[in-house]
Amino acid sequence: MAEEQVHHRKKKILAVDDDGLVRKSIGIFLKDAGYEPTVAASGPEALRFLAERHYDLVITDIRMPGMDGLQVIQAVRDYCQQMKKPSIPMIVLTAYNDEPVRLSTEKMGVREFVFKPFKLEDFVKVLERQLGPR
Repeated sequence: MAEEQVHHRKKKILAVDDDGLVRKSIGIFLKDAGYEPTVAASGPEALRFLAERHYDLVITDIRMPGMDGLQVIQAVRDYCQQMKKPSIPMIVLTAYNDEPVRLSTEKMGVREFVFKPFKLEDFVKVLERQLGPR
């Protein structure tokens, strides 16, 4: 079992949220859950991180000042296409059940929504659906 863990690479997750408390909480939770998180306060910051390293998953809030989550999703998709990289699975983290936004994100290939506040065990299930078991 220990040898198997040595070869297991931690999944890298990029989380984007303008709320400092949410960013801190998600970063701590993801790290404690065995992932390697990077947290960004804005869409432009997230795109800078994306240009510097590979991520296995992106989590984004929708309602953010400046560049909103829909723009982040599109920018990540465009970046992957430009760089000829496989698309990165994405999860929307939001406090609002906004049907037009949901339809827009689904058209961009995002199928997972997590509504704030959420139970950690529900969040883990969504992560595992996107990344596989830890």
